Amino acid sequence: MKKEVVEKFSRNAGMTLMLAAAELVFFVLLAQHFYPNYSLNNNYISDLGVGATSAIFNPAIQLFGLLVIAASYLLFKSGRKYSALGFFIAAIGGIGVGTFPETTGAPHIISALIVFGSISVLALCFTKVFKRPLSYYSLATGLLSLLVLLLSVMNMIGLHVNLPLGHGGIEEILFYTELIWAFVVGISLVRGRI
Repeated sequence: MKKEVVEKFSRNAGMTLMLAAAELVFFVLLAQHFYPNYSLNNNYISDLGVGATSAIFNPAIQLFGLLVIAASYLLFKSGRKYSALGFFIAAIGGIGVGTFPETTGAPHIISALIVFGSISVLALCFTKVFKRPLSYYSLATGLLSLLVLLLSVMNMIGLHVNLPLGHGGIEEILFYTELIWAFVVGISLVRGRI
């Protein structure tokens, strides 16, 4: 395949990842404003997928998943098969979160673990893809995400380690850390840095 075509696939994948991250942040913030008495400390982000804000949150996270699937396809076409697979797995988890609200129990939890866990692992893997200093940033993101994911799981199983942030605040750190990382990957692809 010609170099120009590969670069086009990479740039388009990057733009798609950036769009996916940006739209999800926008709609989560929008849903938080409409959710009655939403607390960053005491509410999980998935609380937005139930009740009055479900019409905002659930389609937004499903759209995130679909956009990441599109980015995965473009990454695959650019020859980045392992990156494509990692993002595809994250996308399936995202679609699952929007399809199975937290009231469904296990399907929702499994979907959330898939999306958060796969992005954590991707960030660690991207330490070999990024050049310094972004490789350090990716390593820090992966380690922080895994730590925060562990704290979130501990909270879910009743071992409350909330710190002053509450269980919602801990999840917010995980959510935004990973979305910012995905946005940085998108920028790097668009600029031809990776």
